[in-house]
Order: sequence, then structure tokens, then C-alpha cells
Amino acid sequence: MEAVVLIGGLLYIAAVGYLAMDRLGRFLDKGGISPYWDEAEERQAQNVKKSP
Repeated sequence: MEAVVLIGGLLYIAAVGYLAMDRLGRFLDKGGISPYWDEAEERQAQNVKKSP
């Protein structure tokens, strides 16, 4: 009986871990946390990087 509980717990942890990593992966694919406050600031920073 203990083996069933342990196997069930491991399967639960694996499923929850898989779902959490899936959500984290999608979040990071969308760009993650932006270091800029808004789009105008981000565009301004990109223009500064391009100009010599």
C-alpha cells in the first residue's frame, strides 16, 4: 500500500513539474520580463544601440 502512495506522489510531482515548466517555457518564449517600462523606452534603447 505504501508503494502505491509513493508512486502516486511521484506521478503527481512529475505532472505538476511538467505543467509548470511548460508554462514557464511559453512565458520565456513570449519575451519574459522586459527591462523597460514601456514600448517607447524600449524603442529608444534599441535606437541608441544601433547608432554609433
